[in-house]
Amino acid sequence: MKKKINLISIDNWENLIPDDLRRDTNKHQVFIFEFFDYECPFCGTLETILDTIKLKYNEKVKIIRYHFPLNIHPMAYKAAIAAECAGIQNYFDIYHKVLMKNQYKLSSINFIEIAKKINLNDIDIEKFQICIEKEETADIIAKAVLLAKNYKVIGTPTIIINNKMISGVVNSIEIEKIINEFL
Repeated sequence: MKKKINLISIDNWENLIPDDLRRDTNKHQVFIFEFFDYECPFCGTLETILDTIKLKYNEKVKIIRYHFPLNIHPMAYKAAIAAECAGIQNYFDIYHKVLMKNQYKLSSINFIEIAKKINLNDIDIEKFQICIEKEETADIIAKAVLLAKNYKVIGTPTIIINNKMISGVVNSIEIEKIINEFL
C-alpha cells in the first residue's frame, strides 16, 4: 500500500527566502526550503533526491537549506557550526556535501581536516579553526532553529516547496509532482 504524504499548506512562505535572493525571485519559479540535521539518515536520502531535482530543473528551482540539529544527534550541531564556518569563506556547498556523505561517522571526523582536504588553496584554515572553536556562527544556527519552530517544523527532514510543507521521507516523484504545480 502506498503511503500518503502529509502535505500542509503554509502562509508567509516567502519569508523563508533570504534577503539576498529576494531581489531576484523572478529567476526561480520554485523554492525548496530544507530543514535538515547532519546525522539524520533520512536527510541523507533526501540529499540525493534534491541533487537529482536540481540537475533536472536547474534555475527553475532554488534549494535553500536551514539547519535544524536535533538533540538526539550529538554531532549535528557541531557539524552545522563547521559547515557555516566553511560558508563564511564560500565553501558551504562543498563542505555540506562532505558532511552528508560522512554523516554516519561524524563523531570520528576532524572538521579542520575536512577543510584542509577541500582547501583548493583558498580557505583560510586558521580563520576556519577560530570560527569553529568560538562558535562564531552559532547565531545562524539559532536563527534557523527559531525559523523552523515558527513554521511548526518538528523533525527532519522537512521541506517546504513554495507554500507546501512535507515532513519526513518523501520520494522524488512526489516532490516533482508538487514542483510541477508551480511551473
